Amino acid sequence: MDVVTGFGRLVDMGSKVLTRDNAATGVHVDVVDVAGLDDAGLDLRLRQIGRGRNQLDGFLAEAVAEKKRRTTPYDTANTLKSELRQSGQQAQRTMRDAEQLESLPATRGALADSRITSEHARILGAAAQTGPLDEPKMLAAAETETPEQLRRTVREHQDELAGDDAIAKRYERQRKARTASFTETDDGMWRLFALFDPVTAQGIRAALNHKTDMAWHATTGRERLEARHRRADAIAELLTRTSDGEAEQPQPTSLLILADYDAIDRQLGNPRLADGTPLPQGEFRKLACDAEILTGIFDADLQCLSLGRQRHPSPQLRAIITARDQGCIGCRAEPEWCVSHHIIEWQHDGPTQQDNLVLLCHDCHHKAHHRNHTVENHPDTGRPYLRPPWQQPPTPPPRR
Repeated sequence: MDVVTGFGRLVDMGSKVLTRDNAATGVHVDVVDVAGLDDAGLDLRLRQIGRGRNQLDGFLAEAVAEKKRRTTPYDTANTLKSELRQSGQQAQRTMRDAEQLESLPATRGALADSRITSEHARILGAAAQTGPLDEPKMLAAAETETPEQLRRTVREHQDELAGDDAIAKRYERQRKARTASFTETDDGMWRLFALFDPVTAQGIRAALNHKTDMAWHATTGRERLEARHRRADAIAELLTRTSDGEAEQPQPTSLLILADYDAIDRQLGNPRLADGTPLPQGEFRKLACDAEILTGIFDADLQCLSLGRQRHPSPQLRAIITARDQGCIGCRAEPEWCVSHHIIEWQHDGPTQQDNLVLLCHDCHHKAHHRNHTVENHPDTGRPYLRPPWQQPPTPPPRR
């Protein structure tokens, strides 16, 4: 059976093989023996599958939108459940994603061409529902950035378009929307769910990640629990303030807030969290009352920091690296789980300076020291990333 669409051809050859060809992108996914592939071949295989999945998600959004135009949401959901064997929750999510992309035709086309991923499309679709969005500008960013980077880019873009008053109103909405629930499941386990505004969440995240990381350091080898178990234990300890049955004193947490100093007006401006989330001036002033101020002088790109010959970065330097990397450059683990890694190793006279330090989680730190992973600057973004030995360096953009 051949099914021809506006974007390509699906060829069904029974249970043996499913091939998807698209003349525009050259995507071709076939059945192979993955056990016989080398590392480079396996990377290529995953890339082909990913591109094919993105295109099919684009086709799905197009078909679901057309189905809703011809029938009703109820009939569309039933079709998704019967033809795609989706659950009711999945069907609603599929319909919501398709609805969001209806107002972003260029984004839907980029997804169908596999120039962006389904996650990129969801980020842009959700943003278009909540505020102003320059689709061509954000779509260009989506084609070069990871989903984590795109979320920050979109937030900064919408904050720039919205202005200070809109930021303050949004923050107030977020504060009012905070909620928590603690419910028992059918098997006797209990589920904790909570929503917090960005400032509160940053403080909770810092404390939670610190406690989780302490549990990792306290055990070795087979004694170590999986990260999800350590995180659950950390939540229990933080909520009950107990450890091994003994009362525990609260540990201070660090909330990193950045601001620019205007030398002419002699005042701080553009307050923001480490991930770029802007803060209303009122909230910034309230937090600054009890904050420890770490001063430093940097250029517009937060460069030119030198603290001499010392192995461990100062709080000022660690803060500025956190603001730049915003987590592990290898796997995007959160900053509280990361160590400051010297690109040129300390024992080889590597300086403890910003341009020689990156954030790496413990697993990626091991890869850098023992599995020949290298820290490099990406030619497109200029940001450091961790490259495995079998992965080819990205091609630099052409000179203009």
